[in-house]
Amino acid sequence: MFCFQRKKETMKFLIYLVVFVLLFNGLTANRVENSLVQKYCNQSSKYAERYFYKFCIASLEENAESQKARNSNDLTLVGTNNALSNLTNVKRIVEKIFNERKYKGRLSKKLLQKCLKLYSEGYDALTSALKYIKVRDLFKVSVHLQKAKEAPSICEMGFNGDNKQISPMKKENDVLFDVINIPYSFNMNRHG
Repeated sequence: MFCFQRKKETMKFLIYLVVFVLLFNGLTANRVENSLVQKYCNQSSKYAERYFYKFCIASLEENAESQKARNSNDLTLVGTNNALSNLTNVKRIVEKIFNERKYKGRLSKKLLQKCLKLYSEGYDALTSALKYIKVRDLFKVSVHLQKAKEAPSICEMGFNGDNKQISPMKKENDVLFDVINIPYSFNMNRHG
């Protein structure tokens, strides 16, 4: 009877110990992830606009994959996947505007077509960047992320330049540029 009672207490203690270790490990992993995100967002925002640091953190922390990140390469991968998702959403918005004919005049139609082409090129650039992130070719990652950043910038310049058109997706393009700039900055800091 005494031996059975002792085994029961030992088992109970072991269960508590395992639960404690698992909880502690989960809390530690989350702290590592948060500090990693903060560290790289801080480095990337040194020469950026004031809002970029908070934007960078919010953008990465909303993606559950950032919790698994253990280094800047992992965060660059997460950031690039975020950018790909964001670009796809912006492209859908423009396609909807275009298909529903919610534009004024032939010039706006032409500019929207140009933006759609730029987004397709940006998509290709981001998918290429993902491949190069995985093989750690930092130079090619930079080239492709820079190319992807051009999509929202050139799209906006088409509307706001000499054409003096009102861009129906200015806010979306601004956010897209910043979302792409996150992995671009991380990558630049790794080999800069």
